[in-house]
Amino acid sequence: MSKATIDAGEQESILVEFAPRPGVRQVSLLPEDLAEKSAQALDKAMSTIRQMSQRVTKTVKNIDLVDRPSKVVLEFGLKLDAEAGALIAKASTEAGFKVVLTWEQPDKKDE
Repeated sequence: MSKATIDAGEQESILVEFAPRPGVRQVSLLPEDLAEKSAQALDKAMSTIRQMSQRVTKTVKNIDLVDRPSKVVLEFGLKLDAEAGALIAKASTEAGFKVVLTWEQPDKKDE
């Protein structure tokens, strides 16, 4: 497995570990190349989370107010890949991390 530490924009770093792909021979990369791939994968993960959030928000807003749920929860797993960046995991066992996004409508009496 390839490992890289990337700058998180603060004093701390994020360690990313990429699993080897089946049928692909692992080739050693320079630490800076590995760090770049890690940064790209994390950027892609954040973009995926943002896009999923925007799609859910748009979908919920298109539901008539009387039919709109009072709460929506979206849960999915992401896995980081050295080549593809971030992928929505097909099973929770292969997810590198779990993302849970929650939207709640305020009570109508509070408005």
